[in-house]
Amino acid sequence: MDTLANIVKIDIESYLRMFHTDILFNERDFQMHLATYLNEVGTYDDVDLEYFVPTNLLDGYKDLWDTELRVDILVRKGNEFCPVELKYKTKKIKTSLTRFGVDIADVVIVKDQGAQDLGMYGFWKDVKRIEMVKARFETVQSGLSVFLTNDVAYMKPTRENSNNKEFTMCEGLNSSSKHWQRETKISLAHRGFDLSRDYFVEWNESKFGGQTFHYCIVEI
Repeated sequence: MDTLANIVKIDIESYLRMFHTDILFNERDFQMHLATYLNEVGTYDDVDLEYFVPTNLLDGYKDLWDTELRVDILVRKGNEFCPVELKYKTKKIKTSLTRFGVDIADVVIVKDQGAQDLGMYGFWKDVKRIEMVKARFETVQSGLSVFLTNDVAYMKPTRENSNNKEFTMCEGLNSSSKHWQRETKISLAHRGFDLSRDYFVEWNESKFGGQTFHYCIVEI
C-alpha cells in the first residue's frame, strides 16, 4: 500500500512534468501553483500553506536554528499528514511577456540567485526539519523535500576542496553527514548537522515557459 508521501510525490511529479506556458517568478509562485494543483486533484482532505510548527516541540531544533518553522505545504488525508518543503533556485531568465494587454520585451522575470552553497544547505536543512517533525508526530509517517532549478550547478558534484562538499546534491546516494569543511562566517551562521540516514537524489527534467528546469524530490 502506498504511503501518503508516495501518493503526493506522484502528484507533484505529474505537475512538474506538465506543459507549462508560464515561468514561475519565485518560490512563492511555485508554492501557490503547486498547492492549487494538489488541491484540485481531489485526493486529499486538506492542503494547507505555511503550516506553523512550534519549534520547542522538536528535539534539537533550537540547537541548530533560531528561526520559526512554517511548512511550505501540508497535505492531509484522514489522520495522516505529509509535510512538503520547497526550494526554487534560479539563474537569470530574460524574456518577453504581456502585461495589461501590452507586449513588453527583454524583461528579467527570474533573478540570478547564485550562492549555490546556501541553496544546497537549504535543501538538506529542509530534509532535517522534516525528520524532526516526523520523529515528534506519529501522524507524520513521511514527508517530501522538493528542489526545482534552472541552474545546472546544483546537479554537479562539489569539488573535493570545497567548503560545502558534504552538501552536494549530485545524483546518487548522498551522505547523512552535512557539515562545512572549514569554519567561516557562512558555517557559523548556518550550522552543520547530521541526517538520520543517507538519501538518494535523482534529477529529472521539467519545462516552464519553454525554459528547461530540473527537479529532485527526496522522501523522508
